[in-house]
Amino acid sequence: MKLPGRKLLISSFLAASVCAVPSALASAGHSSLQLKTSVEDVNGVREIESGNYESGIRKTHAALAKTSVGSRRAPLLNNLCVAHIASGDTASAESVCDQAVDTANNKAIALNNRAILKCTSGEPAGCHQDLKQANALASHNHLISKNFALVADSPLVVKQ
Repeated sequence: MKLPGRKLLISSFLAASVCAVPSALASAGHSSLQLKTSVEDVNGVREIESGNYESGIRKTHAALAKTSVGSRRAPLLNNLCVAHIASGDTASAESVCDQAVDTANNKAIALNNRAILKCTSGEPAGCHQDLKQANALASHNHLISKNFALVADSPLVVKQ
């Protein structure tokens, strides 16, 4: 299932997937919220970054089945979260993104990705809350700061 009206691109800078948001959210001069894959070179990440989501998801699931160690599962779950959001499968993304937040050492990136899921799923308050928490954890991260500023400036998002 594709997200209607959503344009997906892959950035070469740190392999961030970009998900365009409605024009009302772009009023601050920004045009998109950005997803972020893990920096670890784990099974499936290259496929996900290149837009081959089906293959990336398959490889990531295979790698997840082989480990129960949280630190090894975290980047896989984060990448799976990105792949499901980027492919428009929000139903699958919800559980995986929650698991990524729960197991991640770098919770800021996992929170950023879950926030984007919430924005695209019509949960603006949850989106704002996750980005607020991600920004508090990693205010030095340009991608998170940009996403937080975009959402914080949006009249469509209910701030808490």
